[in-house]
Amino acid sequence: MILPPSADVEARLAAARRDSDLDRYLGLLAGEELFVPIRRVDARSILDERAETFPNVYFETGGDEFLQVFTRGALPDFGPDVVAMSGALDWAVDGVGRHERVVFNRGTRSEWRLSGATLQPWLDAHADDVTPLEEQVERLITAPYGHLEGPIAHALACGAHLAVLNAAPWNLLDGRYHDYVAEVRSLRDWWGVPDPPGWRATMTGLIGDGYALTPGNLVLMLRLRFAAEYGLPGAEFDPLTWAQLVDRWCAENDAADQADELRDTVRRVSRCERRLRADGLVDADGCVTTALSWDVGRAVTIARGGLAAGYCDALSAELMVLEAGSLARRYHQSWADLSAGYVMGRVLHDDSGEFGEWYPAAVRVHHQLLQDPASPWLNLDFGSLSEESDA
Repeated sequence: MILPPSADVEARLAAARRDSDLDRYLGLLAGEELFVPIRRVDARSILDERAETFPNVYFETGGDEFLQVFTRGALPDFGPDVVAMSGALDWAVDGVGRHERVVFNRGTRSEWRLSGATLQPWLDAHADDVTPLEEQVERLITAPYGHLEGPIAHALACGAHLAVLNAAPWNLLDGRYHDYVAEVRSLRDWWGVPDPPGWRATMTGLIGDGYALTPGNLVLMLRLRFAAEYGLPGAEFDPLTWAQLVDRWCAENDAADQADELRDTVRRVSRCERRLRADGLVDADGCVTTALSWDVGRAVTIARGGLAAGYCDALSAELMVLEAGSLARRYHQSWADLSAGYVMGRVLHDDSGEFGEWYPAAVRVHHQLLQDPASPWLNLDFGSLSEESDA
């Protein structure tokens, strides 16, 4: 089990509020992703580029009106008609007049109501202390209100690469704790998922009956077969011998039309493995057994995003995440093995064949997940669930 943080941001904010320490309170908010509730219909207008203004949901009491801003862990359940958008502190309170007021984390121990006349001078004096959302990356976040043990936690940990890269809690599977507009745009623009049918088709293609063996996974699978046939470790197959054996397989399996592509894939995989060894993702005498974890990692991310976007219900998302976790345990031997396969799959997914700007970040995330004492990979036994299921 992963123990929740001893002092999460909501607890630290509550302590600052108790001490009436405004600088500490706003300094904490300045480093966080903050959420503003918005009506779902207005969020759809933003997505359709029809909204001319940002239509916040205000909280009115006794004739007073407050803009609501929340940290992730303080977000209440507003019901199906209200979602959230997120940004940094300066974005969240942008446009608040001197005499208007903001209520932070309403209804919690860290609630604080502040006027624009208080907020704006602080922001002017501490502009460099506000971390833009695009710079809030590569953070390992474990939500104390998320999954900390059991099959779902284990499965969500299989998608930790993307979660850490994007500074999202790796252990959350709940549609409330997301920027609705950002999730819909990400699914559409990054993953080609525009709607519920597209979400189902994508999940089926990644981890379901529609999965098709990629050239990368095929040549890696064939190397394992050849290694068993010749009694050699996979790492001892030089690219030329490997390519020749792939040619033989193509000839024997009526797949001559795939031979050129598979030979090229052998070269790409060999080049990638050399880089992974140099960067410490694979042992000097080791190799990548499969890149299926790239599909698993995407499946976890898209399942979570689909729930946040309203493309599926909670049970469907949970079942998809569990299936992704089951596949990860079936085809990988350890968290390190899963991570190296994920990075390999990401490299092969890039048609340019280059190690792009994303690659150094992926290496850093790999090492963080295998070294940080708070990492799920150091606190959840990779094989424990499969051993239990076999019992």
